[in-house]
Amino acid sequence: MPDEHDRQPPGRDDDRAELRARVIDQAPAVFVTLVSVLVGLVLSDLVTEARSRMHLWPLDFMAVRTWGQLLSNGTSALSVWIVLAHLGIARRRVPHLTETVTAFAPPIILLAATSYVGRPQIWPWFYGASAYLVTALVSDTLNVRLTMDQAAGGRFRRLLHPLGHHLVIYFGAPAYLAGAILDQRGLLPPALELALALAPVPAALLLTWMFFRDWRAAVEGD
Repeated sequence: MPDEHDRQPPGRDDDRAELRARVIDQAPAVFVTLVSVLVGLVLSDLVTEARSRMHLWPLDFMAVRTWGQLLSNGTSALSVWIVLAHLGIARRRVPHLTETVTAFAPPIILLAATSYVGRPQIWPWFYGASAYLVTALVSDTLNVRLTMDQAAGGRFRRLLHPLGHHLVIYFGAPAYLAGAILDQRGLLPPALELALALAPVPAALLLTWMFFRDWRAAVEGD
């Protein structure tokens, strides 16, 4: 006969199932809120720094380069929000610690990179851009795998395809690392500095479009 302590009170299994369902239902909203707050902090800090110390007018070389860095950080922050938030709302599983860690990592790197925007030497910002892209790639990949870890989650595997939205990062991270090394040694022409400062704007938009294309296909079951 089963031990008396092993007997479960009536309704205990139903209570556990209800609790689990409630946690799963609330988890996407909590995750999206966390990502939204962090990205909002990045954008707020970017505006504060721009107003307090950055040269933005008249439009000489330094001002244009600074505008490029500002827009690049801003569009990168929005891209992070779009990718992580849409992966979050597609998940219906018990939350994992990895979700919280990966939600913090890219915005924290962007916050650190903001301190290098508008400085005379741009190579620290290039190092930050390379570090951010690597962090974003790891965060994105882990969140996709967490989204796959659910019923019918295998359809999100297309988001990990090497020719998908990660392709932008595969090209960007080494390019900014090389730019940082060259600029630190005084070997990077000003025109290339400016191009690298502006490049993340179209790159982030392209990454977002490619992500949405595959994400919608996964959700709609195409």
